[in-house]
Amino acid sequence: MTSTIINVGYDETNYYLIGATDGFLMLDVGWPGTLAKLLAQLKRQAIALTTIRYLLVTHYHPDHAGLVQELKAHGVQLVVIEQQRAAIPILKTYIKPQYQYQEITFDQTIVLRVEATRQWLASIGIAGEIILTPGHSDDSVSLILDNGIAFIGDLHPYASYTEDPALIEQSWQELQKRGVTLVYPGHGGCRPLF
Repeated sequence: MTSTIINVGYDETNYYLIGATDGFLMLDVGWPGTLAKLLAQLKRQAIALTTIRYLLVTHYHPDHAGLVQELKAHGVQLVVIEQQRAAIPILKTYIKPQYQYQEITFDQTIVLRVEATRQWLASIGIAGEIILTPGHSDDSVSLILDNGIAFIGDLHPYASYTEDPALIEQSWQELQKRGVTLVYPGHGGCRPLF
């Protein structure tokens, strides 16, 4: 099973492509109205948009989920963890009308229970699991690969005034318990777990 990792981020946010047997699983996607920036990043790396087969959003904030519906219009299947469903309709309340946000629909969407993520990932050639990592937001999830790499979105080791420090600590402990050694955050460079 493969673990190719390519960062196609822009505007100070990381968006990762993880190699799968039939293309890529994308983790997070940009602000609404920035599809041209994503396409430019893909072109720079000689990656066709059609090779992105699936999209997992670590949490439904505008800088991580603003382009979801636009990618779905290009045939990308959205992967949603059950506990994230309630956050999706709320996303539109964070976005000003001038950003041309396209509301996310549930067609072309795979909804998974956390317990089913390992099997689903294996079916697309990725060894790992998706776990709940609340703290930054209630809907936050992380993708953990079996090689010790985790994609954590905006889960930071220290809470800001809007975050829940107890949940953040609990989420970091879950990462440690699962043998994570290297984290790829939504902002900034990859780094050792601690």
